[in-house]
This record gives sequence, C-alpha cells and structure tokens, in this order.
Amino acid sequence: MTLWFLARAAGFVALLTATVTVALGALGSSARPTGGRVDPAHLDRRVLAQLVHRSAAVLTLAMLALHAVLLVVDHYVAVSWSGALVPFTAGYRAFALGLGTLALYGFVVAAATGALRGRLVSLSPRATRAWRAVHLSAYAAWVLAIGHGLLAGTDTGQRWAVALYAGCAGLVAAAAAGRVFAVRRHGRSTLPQARRWGTETAGAIR
Repeated sequence: MTLWFLARAAGFVALLTATVTVALGALGSSARPTGGRVDPAHLDRRVLAQLVHRSAAVLTLAMLALHAVLLVVDHYVAVSWSGALVPFTAGYRAFALGLGTLALYGFVVAAATGALRGRLVSLSPRATRAWRAVHLSAYAAWVLAIGHGLLAGTDTGQRWAVALYAGCAGLVAAAAAGRVFAVRRHGRSTLPQARRWGTETAGAIR
C-alpha cells in the first residue's frame, strides 16, 4: 500500500505543478508589452516567470513519470506497462487511465515545443503561429489530467480533493481569461511584436 499512496501523492503533485505551468504560460502570453520598446524591468520579470514556468513543467513530467511507474510496480491495482503507455488498454479503469496517458503525451509535446521556442519564433510568422498552436496542447493535456484525476482517483469524493480540483480549475480559468482579454485588446497587429518579445525573452533565458 505504500507505493499506492506514493503514486497518488505523485499524481496530485503533478496536477499542482501542471496547473502552475499552464497558468504561468497563459499569464506570460498576456503580459507582452504593447509598445515597440521593451522595458528591462518588465523583461526581467518575464524571464523569472519563464524560469518558474519551465521548472514547473520539468517537475510535472518527473511527477507524471513517477506516478506511472509506481502504478505499474505496485500490485494494489492491475496496471501493466502496456496498459500505462497505450491509452484505454489498462485492466483497471481503462478509460480514466487512458485520459491520464493522453495527458502525459500532451505535456511531453508541450514541453518539447517549449524547448524549441527560441529557434521557432525567430524563423517566420508562420513558424510562430505553428509553434503557438502546438504548444497550446498543454491546455488540452491539463483538461485530460483533471478528467483522469476525477475518474480514476480514489480520493475524488474527499473534501480536500474537491477543493484542490476546484482551486486548480479556478486558477487556470482565470489565467486563460486574462490571456483571451489580452489577445482581444492587442489585436492581430501584435504578431511581429510578439515574435520579437519571444526572441528577446528566449535569448535572455539561455
């Protein structure tokens, strides 16, 4: 049972760090400058936010991997390696675990595109749009992770678990709303500016 408890704990930690990652990603996108000049202090704050964003993303992947490994190693439920890696094939709550597997793959894709951000946004407007579209898979992965937790989690009915899920959902919803508001405010004309801002930020992080 010890491994089972550790697996559940790793899953909750992964959800928390994924929520921080997604929220910071949305807030960072909504905090681009509106003028042609980049304020150094603003750039420093964005660099710090990006470092936290990336660190939380790495921790999310590590916790998800640990969560999956512990579920397979533990014998409390029947989950094989194929059941954990191939969506909807597990012997235990196949649909719920399948959502978790898809969430893991979505976060991996988002992390991979995040690592390539500096190169892609400096190529062309089309590359920037393609990068942004693929990187948005983090939102879908987060929704899948929430669904996985609600359907597969044995703690779903507990008050603290409900509060945790609600808090995560509220944080991401607020951050996403801020992003949508910023996009509408800045309009389509900010794409070249966003590319320059993304390139400068990526260069400062390296």
